Amino acid sequence: MKTFLHKRRSGQALIEFALVALVLYMLVGAALTFGLWIFAAGQIQQAANVGARELSQTPLPFDSTFETALDNTAVRQRIYDDRWLVIDLNQLEASNPNYNFFEDVVPEMPLLNQQLASLYIVDRFDHDGDSTTDDVRLMRYPGALLTRSDTISTPALTDKPWVAQQYVVQIPLVIERTTGHNGGGGGERIRWVNVVEEIDTEDLPEDNQGDNPDPFSLENSNTEMRGVVAVRIHYPAQSAWLSSYQDRGVLVPNAADPNVADDSAVVVTNGSSQTGSLIERPLIGTNSNGEQIYAGTYGGKYGLGIHGAMTSPELTGSGSGIRPYRRVLVSNAIFRREIFTSNSP
Repeated sequence: MKTFLHKRRSGQALIEFALVALVLYMLVGAALTFGLWIFAAGQIQQAANVGARELSQTPLPFDSTFETALDNTAVRQRIYDDRWLVIDLNQLEASNPNYNFFEDVVPEMPLLNQQLASLYIVDRFDHDGDSTTDDVRLMRYPGALLTRSDTISTPALTDKPWVAQQYVVQIPLVIERTTGHNGGGGGERIRWVNVVEEIDTEDLPEDNQGDNPDPFSLENSNTEMRGVVAVRIHYPAQSAWLSSYQDRGVLVPNAADPNVADDSAVVVTNGSSQTGSLIERPLIGTNSNGEQIYAGTYGGKYGLGIHGAMTSPELTGSGSGIRPYRRVLVSNAIFRREIFTSNSP
């Protein structure tokens, strides 16, 4: 009789643990996710403050736009350079086998980049689709990784071969999701934004649209808001623990309506703002052992990521995986320009 009761109690404890463990996992995942995002929000706000303050005190032509200012050699060397958003760890290890990223690399970065460095992720992918060559190992800012196509007037960083200048990072803003399997998300409509950009009324850089297209320039027609450094920084916060589901309203079950990870269904609304070529990085690959390899939280050619959990065809329609829970954090800083030089040549 005692043995029978002991078995019943053991079985009951197992069921209770299974129920409690699910809630506990969700609480731990939420704590880790939002704790990291709070830290990231503080970092990008500090970066925006540093960037705006330093730009306001940099002698630049009074008629410079924000875009031309960021391409200025002095600004790239001291304040912000988007080439430093991607570091090639293979090259870095070849140059210094005993390197320490935060001691050997971060101090070399421009000031704004230094503030963002603690948010970098380690990325590894087969850049050429050739399994016979080593994967590229990168330390980079989160977002979509593209092959750079824009021209930079500043001289190349030839003395730092580990700065992966051939790549550029952009952030996809999800405008809406289309309906997919079981009424869940089938694909995203996105708009490209840069990691660092100006707060203005332009739809595209230098298109001179809206009431205040170039607040940085003193030649701006808006007399109330010109000669101003207005910096915005984006950070794509994507959770490694929490998956993304369609919002059905308060207390409406949505467990059967995930946002399916499907890069082929993504629609870009402002392709002309894309500053590089998309790298065809599959969300699900196969290693040399024939095993499925998931691209990860920031994987895929759009950087929207995939979770390998819960990939049943009944749930996703194809067994392809679910998007991670995602928000884009934004920080702003505004300073009045203090130093000017003569107009641009």
